[in-house]
Amino acid sequence: MIAKGFTENSKIMYVANIFKFKHLKSWNLELCVRSDGQDQVLHTRLSNLPALAKRRVINPSDGQSRKGGYSFSLSDISTSNWQVGTDSEGGGNTFMFDYIRSDESTVTVHTPQIEFARILFFHNAYLARNCIDQGLLSREFWIQDIQDDSILVNILPISSLPIKSFENEGQRRLLAWILLDKNARSSYESIAKNFTEEVQETEDKKIWRFRFSPPRLDNISLETRGWMDKDTDNYYVYEVLGISNIPSSLPKTVRFYSEKFKTGMTGSAKDNGAKSVSSADSNTIDDQQDADIDTKLKTLDIPTTSFSFVNAIETRKVVKKRVASSNGIESEEYEDLVGLDLSADEATIDGTACQTDFSGIDDESEVLELYIQRFEAFKLLIKKLLEQHDLDCHEELHFLPAVGRSSLHRTIDGNKRSLLEVQIKTDKANFIVLEVDMSDNNRMLSTLIIKVEDTELWSQQLEDILQLIVQRSINWPTNKYLENFGIVKRMRHPSNSLQLTDSSIEFNGWLSRLTGILET
Repeated sequence: MIAKGFTENSKIMYVANIFKFKHLKSWNLELCVRSDGQDQVLHTRLSNLPALAKRRVINPSDGQSRKGGYSFSLSDISTSNWQVGTDSEGGGNTFMFDYIRSDESTVTVHTPQIEFARILFFHNAYLARNCIDQGLLSREFWIQDIQDDSILVNILPISSLPIKSFENEGQRRLLAWILLDKNARSSYESIAKNFTEEVQETEDKKIWRFRFSPPRLDNISLETRGWMDKDTDNYYVYEVLGISNIPSSLPKTVRFYSEKFKTGMTGSAKDNGAKSVSSADSNTIDDQQDADIDTKLKTLDIPTTSFSFVNAIETRKVVKKRVASSNGIESEEYEDLVGLDLSADEATIDGTACQTDFSGIDDESEVLELYIQRFEAFKLLIKKLLEQHDLDCHEELHFLPAVGRSSLHRTIDGNKRSLLEVQIKTDKANFIVLEVDMSDNNRMLSTLIIKVEDTELWSQQLEDILQLIVQRSINWPTNKYLENFGIVKRMRHPSNSLQLTDSSIEFNGWLSRLTGILET
């Protein structure tokens, strides 16, 4: 993290109180930092909390993110038996629990409460900045139950969460969990509740020592760094690097709607008229300036923290459409985005700094099943092929990479665009069969089939091929390029392939075409 007001190689010793000067509007965090052997207490905006943890270094001289401490993995733990303690360094609140190691020895773990809240909730500036705002979630989001085990989250016009955040499926899944899981929401909202009850006033400040109630989480695992006191068998957590196996109570699909989601192509040259400011090209956080509402949101990379659920959910962005009923009366329905034009910002009208947020969440939830569902008809085709013929078959799902400023590596609903590769071995040859997820598009890309001469060469070049598909606006590479691997065939899809059944004439014709190609 690069930040003004801190000397080079400032190591964070602890994160202290939340406070606000009475004559200013912004809430801040006290940080004790060590530089050149000297400790001093400085402060930074509360919104910077996603980037802050004990022993991280601000303004590193070599530009490299560094983490301090001893690595320690904790598995199969539950928050139900945690006790409240006090941080011996900064006096903040901690969680304490006994952990039995693999050698059956016991160590007492001490985790700063603000650090555990950071790994659970504070993966963007919005959730950090507004954690002390009681009633925020109810004011800015309206939840609707809709059919087919699905929830619609209406992002209200008053919401200050940047619309760009909804492009990231990990951020969407995190927000869905906080909004819809009663256990998680109660925990997040306990921060503002405790703040309201406990904040103290001095002559020139309002000040509060962070405290919250953790959600009930059983059988979770934590990856941490910290200090192990071998003399007393106490382990003091500096930073939580990852949390996994998070239980949740969520519907199968969560759809996000905002009137600021607009149809149209992304990445236009006009770029919504955002003006250029001197700090827009800088990666330096400047707490002395307010963010400018007319600048685009800029994402800063920080050390990633992994975050995964037991069961992943599918999240999508949707827009409204009007549908005429049989009696001529129009009604409103929701459909996946057919294009997106981002047109929303937060911050102040008279600000001078570029808006920033943090890119530090790595959602490792098991999501492959969600993406495989988008190939339902194609999977049925392969299944019927194998039922009729004795073939060796291996399939693998790939995600198309980001290329330049193109957004085509994602589907319009904000999820990753995937490609299903099926390798089929007959008694005569090896075949590669490729299908791209085009569920967001009226145009179906033909199935690509290559009778490959060297499967090892194919595997070595696959990443380049995925990149070419994006560069060519989701089209296959040229035949001239593909013929380097073998004989190239393309197979068109039947009309309405998403609604096909295995007994239909169209499906059987599709299966016959594939069988014919494999027999050549």
